[in-house]
Amino acid sequence: MAIVLYVGGSKDGDKGLVPHGFSKSQADTELGREIYTERFMELQGVGKVRVMALESMHDEIVHQRAAVHYR
Repeated sequence: MAIVLYVGGSKDGDKGLVPHGFSKSQADTELGREIYTERFMELQGVGKVRVMALESMHDEIVHQRAAVHYR
């Protein structure tokens, strides 16, 4: 299991456990299904992190949101 940070959607800012090898997860919300995909990124002052981001989010936005959560 790995600890990941969720970025975007209803889980924005939440931390969760994802089994190693899993690269997608989904959440069913009142507004519909949210699909999260695994992304690795380098954050200044933190290092390389693993996040689960909404599939539709652009990398630049995911990077900005993840950096905010790590402050």
